Amino acid sequence: MAARSVLEVKKVSKAYDKNEVLKEVSLAVREGEITVLVGPNGSGKTTLVRAVTGLSGYDSGEISILGAKAGSDDARSVTSVSLDAPVLYDDITALEHLEFSARINGLDDWEARAKELLSTFGLSDRQDDLPSSFSRGLRQKVAISMALIRPHKLLIFDEPFVGLDQKGKTSLIDQVKAEARHGVAVLVATHSEEFLSVAASMVGMSEGEVVYRGVPSKDQYNKLVG
Repeated sequence: MAARSVLEVKKVSKAYDKNEVLKEVSLAVREGEITVLVGPNGSGKTTLVRAVTGLSGYDSGEISILGAKAGSDDARSVTSVSLDAPVLYDDITALEHLEFSARINGLDDWEARAKELLSTFGLSDRQDDLPSSFSRGLRQKVAISMALIRPHKLLIFDEPFVGLDQKGKTSLIDQVKAEARHGVAVLVATHSEEFLSVAASMVGMSEGEVVYRGVPSKDQYNKLVG
């Protein structure tokens, strides 16, 4: 039986004033599948991610997540996202961030998974510290852990490698592979080629358009990102 599509983007367009930033973009991400979204700066990747997550609107087309319109309560309830600029609270600890992400999404049995994630990303000795003292990389690790701990069917990362050390990158890839094995649909918008080796499909964007859709290709990646 073919895997069902979790995320479906159909001919989505968006413009700021007269500048078209998305031009009839279409893609699908199926359950248990890792899809990489690649392209140079200004290609429209982040704009598309924000539209999929309901953080910004779009002018035409359709975006659905398990049949629910992007941005709706039903879509948000099954979507977890880590954006390229982590937003953390300066008055609660790293561990409390994970507790907050879990509890606000209805997960009460959170502590063991939180401790596991903190250990995975080398944060165990910083779990009681406030993010105001964290480097960019440590803040990224907390944000990634917050995305991983909450229940989800669709997992989205926007430039997750920014600020991460090599151990953090390896740990993230391992976590993403495990998510896919458990049937989660994963979309990773990235400039980094490391995800190509674990992805099932690649979507390449340039100037707001999809210019490649297929198996991950280093040649196509190099043409787009350089």
